[in-house]
Amino acid sequence: MRSFTDRMYNRRQFAPPPSDTIDALALAANTSERVAVPEGATFVIMSADGNFYARYGTDNTVVAAVPGDTTNGSAAELNPEAREIPSGVTHIAVIATAATVVTFSWYGD
Repeated sequence: MRSFTDRMYNRRQFAPPPSDTIDALALAANTSERVAVPEGATFVIMSADGNFYARYGTDNTVVAAVPGDTTNGSAAELNPEAREIPSGVTHIAVIATAATVVTFSWYGD
C-alpha cells in the first residue's frame, strides 16, 4: 500500500500519489452499503459522482443513514474527502439519496 504520510510536511501533501488500493461501491438510492478498511490503511480519500453520507464503524454492522434532525452527534457525515482512519475503525458505511458511485482510495503510513 502506498504511503501518504511521507509527503505530509511539504507542498506535495496537497497532491498525494495515486493509490494502489482503490475500492468502489455502486449505491442504489437510500440503501446503505459498507466497505472493509484494508489492513494497513491509515488514510482514505473518498470521492463520488453525487452527494453521499458516511459513518465509521468498529465492526461489519455499521450502517449509514440519511440524517434528518440529529442533535446527539450521531449523524452521518456529508461528502467527506480525505480522512485519517480512527483507531479501531474497521468499516465505512455510505448511503446516498440517489444512485451514486463512491470510490475509496486507501493509503498506509
